Amino acid sequence: MNRRAAIALAALAAILVGAWLLWGSPDLAARFDRKALDRMVAEAGVFGPLLVVGLITLAVVASPIPSAPIAMASGAAYGHLWNTLWVILGAEAGALVAVLTISERLVTWKQVFVTPA
Repeated sequence: MNRRAAIALAALAAILVGAWLLWGSPDLAARFDRKALDRMVAEAGVFGPLLVVGLITLAVVASPIPSAPIAMASGAAYGHLWNTLWVILGAEAGALVAVLTISERLVTWKQVFVTPA
Protein backbone atom coordinates (compact mmCIF):
# COMPACT_ATOMS: atom_id res chain seq x y z
CA MET A 1 0.00 0.00 0.00
CA ASN A 2 1.46 3.34 -0.97
CA ARG A 3 1.62 6.33 1.34
CA ARG A 4 -1.36 8.18 -0.14
CA ALA A 5 -3.61 5.17 0.16
CA ALA A 6 -2.55 4.74 3.78
CA ILE A 7 -3.29 8.41 4.51
CA ALA A 8 -6.68 8.18 2.80
CA LEU A 9 -7.52 5.04 4.75
CA ALA A 10 -6.47 6.69 8.02
CA ALA A 11 -8.58 9.77 7.20
CA LEU A 12 -11.61 7.59 6.45
CA ALA A 13 -11.12 5.69 9.71
CA ALA A 14 -10.84 8.98 11.62
CA ILE A 15 -14.05 10.28 10.04
CA LEU A 16 -15.91 7.08 10.87
CA VAL A 17 -14.66 7.12 14.46
CA GLY A 18 -15.64 10.79 14.69
CA ALA A 19 -19.12 10.03 13.41
CA TRP A 20 -19.43 7.16 15.91
CA LEU A 21 -18.36 9.41 18.79
CA LEU A 22 -20.63 12.27 17.73
CA TRP A 23 -23.76 10.35 16.79
CA GLY A 24 -23.54 6.98 18.47
CA SER A 25 -24.03 3.47 17.20
CA PRO A 26 -25.62 2.55 13.86
CA ASP A 27 -28.84 1.37 15.55
CA LEU A 28 -29.55 5.03 16.21
CA ALA A 29 -31.97 5.12 13.26
CA ALA A 30 -34.42 2.99 15.23
CA ARG A 31 -34.61 5.68 17.94
CA PHE A 32 -34.68 8.64 15.56
CA ASP A 33 -37.09 11.57 15.74
CA ARG A 34 -36.92 15.35 15.36
CA LYS A 35 -36.09 16.00 19.02
CA ALA A 36 -33.27 13.47 18.92
CA LEU A 37 -31.93 15.07 15.74
CA ASP A 38 -32.02 18.55 17.29
CA ARG A 39 -30.24 17.23 20.38
CA MET A 40 -27.52 15.53 18.30
CA VAL A 41 -26.93 18.67 16.25
CA ALA A 42 -26.62 20.71 19.45
CA GLU A 43 -24.25 18.16 21.00
CA ALA A 44 -22.06 17.98 17.87
CA GLY A 45 -21.36 21.71 18.03
CA VAL A 46 -18.78 22.87 15.52
CA PHE A 47 -17.66 19.31 14.75
CA GLY A 48 -20.96 18.43 13.04
CA PRO A 49 -20.50 20.81 10.09
CA LEU A 50 -16.81 19.91 9.93
CA LEU A 51 -17.75 16.25 9.67
CA VAL A 52 -20.25 17.02 6.90
CA VAL A 53 -17.64 18.98 4.95
CA GLY A 54 -15.09 16.20 5.49
CA LEU A 55 -17.47 13.46 4.38
CA ILE A 56 -18.52 15.37 1.25
CA THR A 57 -14.86 16.05 0.45
CA LEU A 58 -14.09 12.36 0.82
CA ALA A 59 -17.13 11.46 -1.31
CA VAL A 60 -15.92 13.72 -4.13
CA VAL A 61 -12.35 12.39 -4.04
CA ALA A 62 -13.31 8.72 -3.56
CA SER A 63 -16.07 8.23 -6.11
CA PRO A 64 -17.62 5.00 -4.73
CA ILE A 65 -18.79 6.87 -1.62
CA PRO A 66 -22.26 8.30 -2.35
CA SER A 67 -22.66 11.97 -1.45
CA ALA A 68 -26.47 12.19 -1.75
CA PRO A 69 -27.24 10.45 1.58
CA ILE A 70 -24.70 12.66 3.33
CA ALA A 71 -26.26 15.78 1.81
CA MET A 72 -29.81 14.67 2.69
CA ALA A 73 -28.88 13.89 6.29
CA SER A 74 -27.11 17.23 6.55
CA GLY A 75 -30.19 18.96 5.15
CA ALA A 76 -32.38 17.32 7.76
CA ALA A 77 -29.96 18.32 10.50
CA TYR A 78 -28.95 21.84 9.49
CA GLY A 79 -31.70 23.12 7.18
CA HIS A 80 -31.56 24.32 3.59
CA LEU A 81 -29.27 27.32 3.95
CA TRP A 82 -26.57 25.81 6.17
CA ASN A 83 -26.72 22.45 4.40
CA THR A 84 -26.08 24.17 1.09
CA LEU A 85 -23.08 25.97 2.54
CA TRP A 86 -21.56 22.82 4.10
CA VAL A 87 -22.11 20.68 1.00
CA ILE A 88 -20.69 23.32 -1.36
CA LEU A 89 -17.62 23.77 0.86
CA GLY A 90 -17.06 20.01 0.94
CA ALA A 91 -17.57 19.63 -2.81
CA GLU A 92 -15.16 22.48 -3.57
CA ALA A 93 -12.54 21.07 -1.19
CA GLY A 94 -12.92 17.62 -2.77
CA ALA A 95 -12.61 19.06 -6.27
CA LEU A 96 -9.50 20.96 -5.23
CA VAL A 97 -7.91 17.82 -3.78
CA ALA A 98 -8.79 15.86 -6.93
CA VAL A 99 -7.40 18.51 -9.28
CA LEU A 100 -4.18 18.91 -7.32
CA THR A 101 -3.71 15.14 -7.19
CA ILE A 102 -4.25 14.62 -10.92
CA SER A 103 -2.15 17.63 -11.91
CA GLU A 104 0.76 16.26 -9.89
CA ARG A 105 0.39 12.90 -11.59
CA LEU A 106 0.16 14.53 -15.04
CA VAL A 107 3.38 16.46 -14.45
CA THR A 108 5.10 13.19 -13.51
CA TRP A 109 3.59 11.46 -16.56
CA LYS A 110 4.76 14.26 -18.83
CA GLN A 111 8.29 14.13 -17.43
CA VAL A 112 8.47 10.37 -17.94
CA PHE A 113 6.74 9.91 -21.30
CA VAL A 114 6.67 13.21 -23.18
CA THR A 115 9.86 15.09 -22.34
CA PRO A 116 12.77 13.72 -24.34
CA ALA A 117 15.65 12.33 -22.32
